[in-house]
Amino acid sequence: MRVGALAWSSSLLSSGSRDKSILHHDIRAHEDYVSKLTGHKSEVCGLKWSYDNRQLASGGNDNRVRWLSLCPCIVGMHCYKDFAVCNLAWSKNVNELVSTHGYSQNQIIVWRYPTMSKLATLTGHTYRVLYLAISPDGQTIVTGAGDETLRFWNVFPSPKSQSSDSLSCVGATSYARSYIR
Repeated sequence: MRVGALAWSSSLLSSGSRDKSILHHDIRAHEDYVSKLTGHKSEVCGLKWSYDNRQLASGGNDNRVRWLSLCPCIVGMHCYKDFAVCNLAWSKNVNELVSTHGYSQNQIIVWRYPTMSKLATLTGHTYRVLYLAISPDGQTIVTGAGDETLRFWNVFPSPKSQSSDSLSCVGATSYARSYIR
């Protein structure tokens, strides 16, 4: 089985695979896995546990962003039907999620969780957005793509200044910062 994504949550390691499933492996247990999730229609390419370890977001080549919540009052799936999901990241400062996408738009989308309303669409890469990381302060994301560029985006507010003012900018050059708030 080919593994397409990995995500840690305390002693639980989640893996997404080409067979469309997500396996939860408890590293303290002897079993191969302790639970299995299904629902994607194609390979699972992105997995990310939230910072509080209460939600697991998954994305796949079926163009869907799904999430599992350990809170019984929030269960859901959001279908984004245009482009394959390459990567996911949760904000540690606000209830928002970032997804990166491939052909043909090569874009980054910021979602409000749990409503999954689209807050911003970031463009600028000319090829599939394959890599995504969040800065230690939780405000900036960096994306890398097949166009051999890194782009820095100031996406999330600081924990102290959670302003709702939004600006939408397009990253024009490599190593440039773009702000959406």
